[in-house]
Amino acid sequence: LGPEFVAEALRADEVASKAAEGRTLKFLANVDPVDFALCVRDLDPEETLIVVISKTFTTAETMLNAKTARDWLVNGLRE
Repeated sequence: LGPEFVAEALRADEVASKAAEGRTLKFLANVDPVDFALCVRDLDPEETLIVVISKTFTTAETMLNAKTARDWLVNGLRE
C-alpha cells in the first residue's frame, strides 16, 4: 500500500510527526463490511476525512469501498 508506506515514512520525520499529533490514520484495503465497521467504529463522521486512492477508479472493490465510506459519512452527518 503506497499511502501506508508514505505515512510510515512521515512518522519518522520530526516536523511531520509533530504536525500529526492527535490525528489517526487508518487504512482499508478490502471490501469486508466487518473490516470497514471496525475501522470506523471509534470515528466521528463530522471529524473524519476519507481519501480514496486508486489507479483507475474502475475496480468493483474500489468503488464498493468508496460507496460504503460515502454512505457512512452521509448517514453519520444526518444524525
